[in-house]
Amino acid sequence: MSTAKSKRLVVWTILPLLILFCPKSYGQQDALDSLRDAVRNNPREDTLKVIQLNELAYKSFSYDAKDLAAYSQQALLLARKLNYPRGEATAYKNLALSYMLIHGDVTALRYLEHSKRLFQALRDTVGLAGTVNYIGCYYATLKDYKQALPYFLKAEKLLGNRTHPIRLTILSNTGSCYEDLRQFGKAEKYYQRVKELAQAVKENDWVVVSYYHSASLLVARKKYETALKIGTEALYFINKQNISPRNVQAIHLLLGDINYQLGHYPRAREYYEKSAVLAQQMNSRENMATVYYKFHLLDSIAGNHASALQYFKRYQLITDSLLNENKNTIIALHKVRFALEEHESENKRLLLARSTDEKVIFYQRLVLFLTLISLAVVGISFFRLKNLHQKVRKSNQLVVQQNDQLEETNRVKDKLFSVVAHDLRGPFIQLINLLDMMENQLISLEELTDFLPALNKESRQTLDMMDNLLVWSKSQMNGFQLRPVELNLSALVQDTVEVLQVQIREKELRVVCTIPGSLVAWADRDMIRIVVRNLLVNAIKFTPQGGLIELKGYRSGSDVTLALHDTGVGMVEEQLTRLFSFKVESTPGTAHEKGTGLGLKIGRDLLDLNQGTIKVESTPGQGSTFYVKLPACQPQEESETVVSEP
Repeated sequence: MSTAKSKRLVVWTILPLLILFCPKSYGQQDALDSLRDAVRNNPREDTLKVIQLNELAYKSFSYDAKDLAAYSQQALLLARKLNYPRGEATAYKNLALSYMLIHGDVTALRYLEHSKRLFQALRDTVGLAGTVNYIGCYYATLKDYKQALPYFLKAEKLLGNRTHPIRLTILSNTGSCYEDLRQFGKAEKYYQRVKELAQAVKENDWVVVSYYHSASLLVARKKYETALKIGTEALYFINKQNISPRNVQAIHLLLGDINYQLGHYPRAREYYEKSAVLAQQMNSRENMATVYYKFHLLDSIAGNHASALQYFKRYQLITDSLLNENKNTIIALHKVRFALEEHESENKRLLLARSTDEKVIFYQRLVLFLTLISLAVVGISFFRLKNLHQKVRKSNQLVVQQNDQLEETNRVKDKLFSVVAHDLRGPFIQLINLLDMMENQLISLEELTDFLPALNKESRQTLDMMDNLLVWSKSQMNGFQLRPVELNLSALVQDTVEVLQVQIREKELRVVCTIPGSLVAWADRDMIRIVVRNLLVNAIKFTPQGGLIELKGYRSGSDVTLALHDTGVGMVEEQLTRLFSFKVESTPGTAHEKGTGLGLKIGRDLLDLNQGTIKVESTPGQGSTFYVKLPACQPQEESETVVSEP
């Protein structure tokens, strides 16, 4: 009984896999022929053909194992040629299934690892769940159910709350694994979930699977009469529906086992014969080996020893050809064990021969003791020298870091002194000169009016510069405290655009803001206001007359992103490498606007304090796009679009 039970488990471990991703069509020969014709008549080598080949390979599983391997290999080669990772991942998974049918060939596990890595890179959790499920099935074919179970449980966890046909497969495999571990209570719970879900989605093949599970569990509990009743009901259901050959073959095999246990040997042979016909149609050598073994048992009981011997030879011929690496490992382990026993016997003989020579033993031990002491001294010295070397290296690294910090501090100092000496001092000198001219009556009030727009512009630029320096300098002080709040980015950007309307109108720019009305970040309001203003001022400065500035916002996971694109002059690679440092030099804008070169560096420092990031993409002559990413506060809702016309 134990051998027969083992063969039945191998068959059903693979059986649930055929339902994955094709819940209705795989049992229909017409659909398979139609798909084969579609592949044959498709002359184009594109991703559609990869998808068709993978689907054809998988659907062939229920009919011909050779076609499963052949179509999977074609799909893999074409997917690699087209650089189509999703098709490649599916092809690897199908190839693994074909090798799992070869008595747990370890090649299947290598293909599954390839498939797993590809689905992980694609962030396809459904595909990943299917592959993890297959890995569990691989270990189940090797009877390593304790190793298989964690993979089935992980596959269900990856699937989450998604409604997908693969859930039936995972639940079925988990229940089967618990049954094989003889945890019948847990197995029954999973089988009940399979039954309820199969009835809900009206999947006929899965209804057959639920029949099989119920009967299989009763067999494990040795309730053969009740199991026979359920198996007969399954057969009656099969005769009314279009069920895949592999499912039908498994039911006949199970009914043969039940009748065998009940002593109904002629009836058992009938079911085994039907199972053999289906196994031959599917080119399933594994299933044929199982049926041959059943015939061997029946003929042995009937006293037909010649026939029993013939069937056993057929069974052995197939199983010998399906040897896998696990059998090779067992042989290797036996060889090692034999070598160790032989070595142990030789040691005993040598020890017995030398037992009369106590002096030799004494000197050997003395030499060994002195050698160990020498090695200990050398080892201690080595570790001390190593620790000393590490301390010196850390000290050198610290000195280098401090030198870099000192150089950076000097650059900051020089830059700030330059700003204070020139950019801040210049507007005040102009204002004083203008007041002196008025005091000395060198200009009239009418002439003063002509100077006011330029004076107003210079004053605003100076105020913006002072705001930048004030916020940034506070952030560099020890004991500075960040004050993050729920920050509505749409409102913040619109306010900033409104403040800069004068500059926008002067250059006749078009500013388009497409930002979700409820896109909220968690950040310091004053700092982010400085960042947004600096980016907008920079875009206005380098965008030519009549150009376009676009601001977009969206949520990505736990972050929110603000993207600012302009149709300005763009930047070369050398400018991009120094863009966010104090090494950058200020360049005039398209209308000869002046700047300090501090805005972007200060912006990045303020974003760092708010756990944010900034990056830029730029092409000379085509413009630049800045991406600001900040921690999100709440989910995004409908977007609001605001267009500012010149």
